[in-house]
Amino acid sequence: MILALLLCLSIIKSNAELVQQERCIEVIGSAELEVEPDEIRLIIGIEEYWKEEFDKTKEYKDYKTKVPLNEIETNLMNDLNKIGITKEQIIVKEVGNYWRNIGKDFLYAKQYELILNNFKKVDEITKEVKSKGIDYMRIGELKNKKLTDYRKQVKIEALKVAKDKADYLVSSIGKKTGDVISITELNEDNNRWWGSQMSSNAIMSTPESSNNDNFRKIKLRYEIKARFEIR
Repeated sequence: MILALLLCLSIIKSNAELVQQERCIEVIGSAELEVEPDEIRLIIGIEEYWKEEFDKTKEYKDYKTKVPLNEIETNLMNDLNKIGITKEQIIVKEVGNYWRNIGKDFLYAKQYELILNNFKKVDEITKEVKSKGIDYMRIGELKNKKLTDYRKQVKIEALKVAKDKADYLVSSIGKKTGDVISITELNEDNNRWWGSQMSSNAIMSTPESSNNDNFRKIKLRYEIKARFEIR
C-alpha cells in the first residue's frame, strides 16, 4: 500500500514537472560592443640578411656578406627614436633562430613588442621605419582598461534582448512571460579584435569608436540563454 502511494506521488510529481516544462519559453539573446583600445601591442621582428639580396645581378649562391643583427637593431632603434618611441615602450620577446639554409650561416633573428596607446603611432611606425632587415610587423594584442565593465554591459544587453524576444513571442499567442527560471552564459570571455563579421540581434557602439576601422577595435560578443515562465 505504501509502495503504491509513493509510486502515485512520483507520477503526480513527474506530471507536474512536465506541465511546468511545457509552460515556459527558452530564448537566446546576443549583443555586441566595439571598444576602442587604449593599449596596442605591436610586434616587430628583425632578421639578419645578405647584402647581395638587394643586388639583382647576384644569385643565392653568391650571397656572402651577412649584415649582423646588432647593426639592424641599431638602425631600427634610431628610426623608432625619431618617431618618439622610448626604450620603456620596447620589450625584447625572442632572440635566436632554429634553421638555416644548406651551406649558409644561421641568420639570427630578434622580436620586439612595442607598447603604444593609439593607432596613429602604429601608422607612423609602418610608414617611417625603413630599416632593412625587418622581417615582419603585426598587431599582437589590443587592450582596454575598462574591458571588464564593457563585458558586463554586453551581457546585460544580451539578457535584455532575450527578455524582449520572449515577450513578443509569448504575446503573439495571448500570453505573458513570468519569472525567469534560468540564465546561462553561452560564450564566456568571447572577446575578439580581428574583423570577423558575426550576426547578432543587438549591436552597441561606443561614441569614440564609431568612425574607426573595425579591424582596429576590440569586439565583444556574448550570448545569453534564458528560460521564462509563460502565464
